[in-house]
Amino acid sequence: MLDNSQIYVRDVKMPEDEFLKKHEQVISAWPTGKEIDLEEAVAYNKSLPDHKNMNKMLKKYKAEKKTSLYPRSGTPILEQEIELLQGLNDVDVYMFPFTTDSYSRNMRFDLAQQALDESNRTGVAKLNGFPIINHGVKNTRKVIESCVGAFDSRSSKEGQAFIAEMSFASGISAIPQSMFGWVAGYDKRASPQECVATAQYSARLSGYYAERGHIINHATHGWLANGVIPTYVGIACEILEALLSAGQGAKSFSPMLNFNGNIAQDLGEFRAAERVYRDMLDKYGHADCEIPGIIANQSFLYSFPRDVGMAFGYINYTAMLGALANVPACSVKTIDEAIGVPSLESHKQTYRSANWIYNVVRQQNFQIESKDIDLEERMCYMAVAAIVDKVMELGEGDVAVGIVKALETGVLDCPFSISQHLQDNTLGVRDLHGAVRYLEYGNVPIPQEVREYERGKIAEREEYEKRKMDYKVSIADFFTLSKGTLIDPIEEINYEEEQPNEYAEAIKKNPPTVVTGTIGVDSHVIGTKLISRVLREQGFNVVAMGAQTSAEEFISAALETNADAMFVSSLYGMAEQDCQGFRDKCIEAGLDDIILSIGGILGVGKHDFADDEKKFKAIGFDHVYPPESPIETTILDLCKDLEAKGRLVK
Repeated sequence: MLDNSQIYVRDVKMPEDEFLKKHEQVISAWPTGKEIDLEEAVAYNKSLPDHKNMNKMLKKYKAEKKTSLYPRSGTPILEQEIELLQGLNDVDVYMFPFTTDSYSRNMRFDLAQQALDESNRTGVAKLNGFPIINHGVKNTRKVIESCVGAFDSRSSKEGQAFIAEMSFASGISAIPQSMFGWVAGYDKRASPQECVATAQYSARLSGYYAERGHIINHATHGWLANGVIPTYVGIACEILEALLSAGQGAKSFSPMLNFNGNIAQDLGEFRAAERVYRDMLDKYGHADCEIPGIIANQSFLYSFPRDVGMAFGYINYTAMLGALANVPACSVKTIDEAIGVPSLESHKQTYRSANWIYNVVRQQNFQIESKDIDLEERMCYMAVAAIVDKVMELGEGDVAVGIVKALETGVLDCPFSISQHLQDNTLGVRDLHGAVRYLEYGNVPIPQEVREYERGKIAEREEYEKRKMDYKVSIADFFTLSKGTLIDPIEEINYEEEQPNEYAEAIKKNPPTVVTGTIGVDSHVIGTKLISRVLREQGFNVVAMGAQTSAEEFISAALETNADAMFVSSLYGMAEQDCQGFRDKCIEAGLDDIILSIGGILGVGKHDFADDEKKFKAIGFDHVYPPESPIETTILDLCKDLEAKGRLVK
């Protein structure tokens, strides 16, 4: 474990003169930073009406016992973004998590500008969000002033500081304080200390505004799980994000909780969350901080139904749970989430449906009394409090130090994380009723009583299904919600006799080498981790690059390992830009004969897979696969290609 002399971050408020020097450095990264004037920005924000202030809007909805939609929005073309927001106003949406594009989140403003120019030229979105830095203060204020409602801009570690500066100066009154989202789900290389320091800067910026009378809300996201896992670590990490930010002067925090699908567990965890959040803030010296309300979120990064009817069921189930949890805001995915960036019409259809549920259910003020919910609430509270206390113990009372040590040792951990700095030693499965339980705890300090409870629940499923729970079950459980179930029907979930691989002996004799990874700045990692694991089980040598891998890194790894093939994954829609010239670069490097395969969501917006296949084969890929293609199919195709090239001999 690192000793304190090796840890440079501390829970100490940044002096204002130091902050202002860093501020000048941050806004110098792109020319539009010159539009930011802090004193003018404070005055501008204080002049805006209350409906532009997220802290006030959340408190208003909570007091009125209403639930507001909290949808994502963000498209690169200014006029289209304004049209989208005004369209959302038409269906009573007044809170807007404002999605910045992936290039901006990773400080690639040059690439964002190229794609923005192309978007403006063609009228077709070439980015998966709003490039706020490239648009600057003037354009972004046009967006903010075009509609009724408050904004919460989304970012990742690389772009957080500058995007926070631009957001607040433009009138955006909230931002995720999601350092655990960065370290677990968005930033492959960023160290825990770098993530802590970045979070402290955006919190200090928020504190600067708070000292001058303008309160900015921080939606704490916690750990964004890429697999089925209880929310215990997620809620604990949200509290730690709040404690870290409060130390820099931030004053308003909203826990953002995800659903897992089981009603008793979800409602129990929501009831526990606000209590334990408040108690931990008070316990560790921040009783003056506000919690204007919990923001409910759709499920974690689970697979989403491609069928529109099932998609409506998914989002309406989320809306129902949000209404029953009595939260002031709830985010639901759009019905075409699985297809690409949603259209305005799909936004409207989705939110009309969700609002119907919010309005009807909340008007009834229906209170659920359930021993099952009470039990889940108690288990959640105990687990979360134990994790937070352990982190603070590791840091000897310093939350910044404690976070760094906890991530290093696996006290904070979750499955299928993107970061190369984490343990990734935990695993979860669903129990017989679809609630999520730990299967492997790693070093997460879950209390013994909670462990015994979870083991009992897992044993029930094992007894019913007559098999042990393992990682294959965990992966299967990740996809069940997209199929309209929590666990597969018993006739489907038993392992079928695996078909013998006709190439198994050939692979064993001469194991081919495959480089796997996610292209560009895409952080969706579960697909590439899953295919890497299956390839290894089949006997291949696997060079797993993980997420956020450039074409040059793929090629370098293939050269170093004399690889036979590359499996490229992408889910964020911008693979076309990332893969331009991919085959040509391979040829230039001497990899003339390497087998190239790509799969996932390969374009922004609705598009036909046949067009994707044509486009990426023209780029030079041998195989192009749509989302959720069977891994067995991709491996069989690879084996056939290797056989044709004489590299596998049956």
